[in-house]
Amino acid sequence: MRKADLRKNHEAFEEVLRRYGDFLGRMLGARRVVRAAEDKREITESALLRICAYWESLVVAEFVDCLNIDSSRLAEHLGVVLPKHLSLSLCEAILLRDGYFDFRSVGDLKSRAKKMLPDHVDPFAKISNAVAREIDEVFVIRNYLAHRSKAARRSLERMYSSAYGFERFREPGAFLLANGYERLKQYVGAFLQASQQMGQIIPHRRKRSP
Repeated sequence: MRKADLRKNHEAFEEVLRRYGDFLGRMLGARRVVRAAEDKREITESALLRICAYWESLVVAEFVDCLNIDSSRLAEHLGVVLPKHLSLSLCEAILLRDGYFDFRSVGDLKSRAKKMLPDHVDPFAKISNAVAREIDEVFVIRNYLAHRSKAARRSLERMYSSAYGFERFREPGAFLLANGYERLKQYVGAFLQASQQMGQIIPHRRKRSP
């Protein structure tokens, strides 16, 4: 049975980040079509939601593919005997048995991966603490944008206070676009770093002899 190719997951995700980086650079630098600051904030918030969705898709695809490559630790975790080679569809069914794969933070994701994936095929363990912290901050913002609930706002206020020392609440668009949208670039860069760090487990392809 042919095994999953993790390289494809990262190539696709990193291409999305490059595309969004180019798009945001053009939109935020525009002075005619997208001129108003409010429009730029709306575009930024919408783009952040989309990037988070692509990250979640990468996480699921990577988890499924890693289970496909080696399901031995999953069998230990479940306390059952599994076939040596699980199909991608079966790996997906096991992971998404509730219809979705929900994780609260990168730390939570790492904890689950450690229980289900052998060390040699656990890409999530490669994500550095600094990158994990920035991605977690993005998801605090994302949850507020998606739900606009009082609880989501309180979480965002706590993040603003603890990470940036803010005493006043500010909408995510304004926060992300401050200082020449350096925060936005930093967050997009965190997702790119995470993908590259995860990719460290992918074996390098041998060059063909001329």
